[in-house]
Amino acid sequence: MSQPAVTPKAVEPNKAVKIAAGGVKKARNKGAKIITANDLFTGAAIYWRKERGWTDDIREALVVEGELALAELSFAAADEAHSVGPYLMDVEPDGTPSGRSRLRENIREAGPTIHPEYGRQAQRA
Repeated sequence: MSQPAVTPKAVEPNKAVKIAAGGVKKARNKGAKIITANDLFTGAAIYWRKERGWTDDIREALVVEGELALAELSFAAADEAHSVGPYLMDVEPDGTPSGRSRLRENIREAGPTIHPEYGRQAQRA
C-alpha cells in the first residue's frame, strides 16, 4: 500500500498513551510495540511499516520501543486518510502479540469471528 507523506501529531513524552483499544495504560511506554489500526475503507487490521505506511501483514510491522514508539505513533495517527484508531500493541521482540492482547489481536488479524466459510478467512483458504 503506498500512501502520501504524513506529518506527525504532537505526542507529549511521559504522557499516558493509548496502547490498547478500550483503555489507556498509565505506566510509561516500555517493551516492544507495534502500531496497529483498522483500515478506513475495509475495517481490516493493519500495521505500521518501517517505510511509514500501512500493511495488512503483521510480519511486516515495525517493532519499536520507548520514545521511538511514540514518535512513530504520531506519524501513524496523522494518516487519517487510510486508518482509524491507531494504537500501540505489546509484542514479543519478534513482533508476535504478547501479554493480555494476544487473543484479541489474533482474532482481529484473522477477521470477524464467524464461520470460516465466510469473511477474510475464506479468502485465505
